[in-house]
Amino acid sequence: MTSFADDPCARCEEVLQPYLDRELDDAERAEAEYHLSLCSYCRKRYRFEEHLRRLVRQAAVVEMAPELKARLAALRTPLH
Repeated sequence: MTSFADDPCARCEEVLQPYLDRELDDAERAEAEYHLSLCSYCRKRYRFEEHLRRLVRQAAVVEMAPELKARLAALRTPLH
């Protein structure tokens, strides 16, 4: 595992998902937040991942219209 001192962007990439999941300890979280405050590239990646997670959560609770379900079911091909 890389460290923030060795390659800060690579380390940020490694901890981005655990950071979003709130799985980092206080020191790791502080390092990630410090790097995100300085690095526009990693900050953009963070915002993208955060937005993607929000969209996935919303999609999971929105019920699909019965007509769309029927149309999709009609497109299925049987497995033989």
